[in-house]
Amino acid sequence: MGDSSLSDLKPEYRVDGSCWKFVPVISEGFFNQRPGDIFRHHLILLQLQLAVIFTLAAIIHFFLGRFYLPRLISEVLAGVILGPTVLGRFFPDISAVLFSEQSVKVLATLTRFGYLFFMFLIGVKMDVNLIKKSGKREWTIGTMVMLFPLLVTVMIGRHISIVVDKVDAQTAQYEVSFFTGVLMLTSFPVVAILLMQLKIINSELGHLTLSSALISDMVSLVMINIGNYRVIMLLASLRVALKSLFLVAVLIVFILTVLQQMLYWIIRKTPEGKPVKDAYIFFVVIALLVVAIVGENVGLQYMYGPFILGLTVPTGHPLASTLIEKLDTIVSGWMLPLMSTYCGYRSNLWNLNRLPPYWIMFAVTFGFFLKVACGFIPAFCFKVPCKDATALALMLAAKGIVELGTFATNAEKQSTVTQEFTWAVIIVFIFAALVPILTRKLYDPSKTYAGYQKRTVLNSSINEGVRMLACAHRQDDALSAVKLLQLSNPSTGSPLSVYGLYLEELVGGASPLLLNHQLGQRSSSDGGRWQPIIDVFNYFKSQSSKPTQVHVYTAISPSSLMHEDVCWVAFDNLVALIILPFHRKWNRKGKLISDSKDLRDFNTKVMNKAPCSVAILIDRDRGRNSSIIDESSAYNICVVFLGGKDDREALSIARRMKGWPSVFLTVIRLKETEDMITGWEGMMDDECLRDIKHPSNENGNVLYKEEIVRHGADTSALIGSILDENFDLICVGRHSQCDSPLIEGLSAWTDLVELGTIGDLLVSAEISKPISILVVQQQVIEK
Repeated sequence: MGDSSLSDLKPEYRVDGSCWKFVPVISEGFFNQRPGDIFRHHLILLQLQLAVIFTLAAIIHFFLGRFYLPRLISEVLAGVILGPTVLGRFFPDISAVLFSEQSVKVLATLTRFGYLFFMFLIGVKMDVNLIKKSGKREWTIGTMVMLFPLLVTVMIGRHISIVVDKVDAQTAQYEVSFFTGVLMLTSFPVVAILLMQLKIINSELGHLTLSSALISDMVSLVMINIGNYRVIMLLASLRVALKSLFLVAVLIVFILTVLQQMLYWIIRKTPEGKPVKDAYIFFVVIALLVVAIVGENVGLQYMYGPFILGLTVPTGHPLASTLIEKLDTIVSGWMLPLMSTYCGYRSNLWNLNRLPPYWIMFAVTFGFFLKVACGFIPAFCFKVPCKDATALALMLAAKGIVELGTFATNAEKQSTVTQEFTWAVIIVFIFAALVPILTRKLYDPSKTYAGYQKRTVLNSSINEGVRMLACAHRQDDALSAVKLLQLSNPSTGSPLSVYGLYLEELVGGASPLLLNHQLGQRSSSDGGRWQPIIDVFNYFKSQSSKPTQVHVYTAISPSSLMHEDVCWVAFDNLVALIILPFHRKWNRKGKLISDSKDLRDFNTKVMNKAPCSVAILIDRDRGRNSSIIDESSAYNICVVFLGGKDDREALSIARRMKGWPSVFLTVIRLKETEDMITGWEGMMDDECLRDIKHPSNENGNVLYKEEIVRHGADTSALIGSILDENFDLICVGRHSQCDSPLIEGLSAWTDLVELGTIGDLLVSAEISKPISILVVQQQVIEK
């Protein structure tokens, strides 16, 4: 049998007098056919469309992104330019080739698939337990911001459409109610994306907004389906509505029983620490497609079945994280932007030859202000500050991809593009652009932890003691911090309050969590990951014979916003010192085994934003297995003092340690001359060192030395000699703003800016001795 080209395979069939020609999806190549014929192949045309769409959207966002506008704005504008508004109007021939009628149907199908998978992923990321943890404040705000505006706006809008706009009763019953109802929704995914964009999802306002949005979304889900069945009863019959309701209930029960048990079976079959098999992922994808098809046929909109299926996936388990890892990139990076662009493409601004109907103007103006008021009033009554309450109300009224997807799904059921759809796209476009700008004006996250009150170890009240926050990403971080906390030497007159914070990256969820284990708070996922850290801190408390309070938290949040949890816990508990683990780890032989760039960025963000003093603990002492230091063995501590507020804070920490029976403290002051320049800083340095300089009964285990250094080279040599001595811990200040001649020339060679010049010298790669380093930065006071 001879070979034949794909172009020869063109069978024709005559159906009702029409000829149907099968055109291959792929092309034989540009040079094997006429140049114009290449656009007949759907795959080639789709690839070209995607290239044009994403290139144009990226160019627009390159300029609009500078004004902090969301990417959704650029994607909708790209669709408007490529649609009948611009390209179809001024270049109709190009538009007819690039966006033929058949190719647009392919794009529409892709957007439906994208929205389907998006709703499934939202269900996977959503932690339903957040509803159980919500209090009266969240329930009141979430219910009022949804229920009251929806009922009032839909009822009055329907009346205006009939009386003023002369719309027939059946159209008002469905289309007007649908349009105004969608505008009054509060969408959890839209609010979560907005909070991530504004980088306030971990703040107190972010937690309140997210919980309220989740409750509001669940209430709206119930209200919408009640409304849909009411329309079915009015337009069809009670029998049809009851039949549909029964079939939908059967489908939901099937998802919550059979499919959920199969998901738990997958989890049980996946060994701990092992990836989920691809076959299981394929099964879940097939299940969500089947659920969507069945749901669409029994009266449940196609996106709600996958959403409910996503809710059944346990948050935080490997199955959830694997599903997000496999699907999120293609859905969020390709399918959803395609939907935004498609909505812009479907709209036609040239059809807007008159003002919008009065019922639309009413829904946009009165409905928006009513929704903002229903969010502001309960929040203000619950003593949320006025600006924060206004920002919360605006964010709960935000519009985005969910509203666009809902309008696009409804528009697909119509043969022509109505003016209402174009107005809907414009309204969502305006809201998506204005709400982030207004929220930024009202709520400045950089001032959330502004330090107007001194929260340092140096300024801590003796009677109240010291409050310290120890952060841990893994168990050995907690062990290292506990050793340092034990040396802090609490006493009856000066107790110690320890706040242990286990930090875990949020994977497989959209809702960050901050759990206080003293209140018995738990996550829906397995707590085995943080239990070893809790045990370390509890063991420290049980072994401490001196007055010590220990509180343990777990923060589960995106790595880019994890520092917000640290700052919030420190701010809320009036902490004086945050202890952070270093981003590098060594084994027992002194060999570097880990160097995390993400952890280094995290430490830098905390130091820049912390409401108190911060210390980075570099623990190279791997010789001790126990987290508790033996009082019978000597522990040698050295403070390298150059002068300045950071060194004074480091000395204050070490001063508390000198009361420990086995601690021997050495303070080495570096001076340029015998007679230091007094000045205000010099006077404060001398005052801080006064009780260290002079021998006394309390300073029996303290050695004070002064070393003359002329420049940075002398300082570097002195640091080298200090490392040769038998010290277990060296405390230094960061000197982030120091221009002292003592470190002249060294700053240019500093690799780790967050450690300062001296700290960078102490952790250089050439050093392999098991010495722990504590680099201290005193609280940055806002002026």
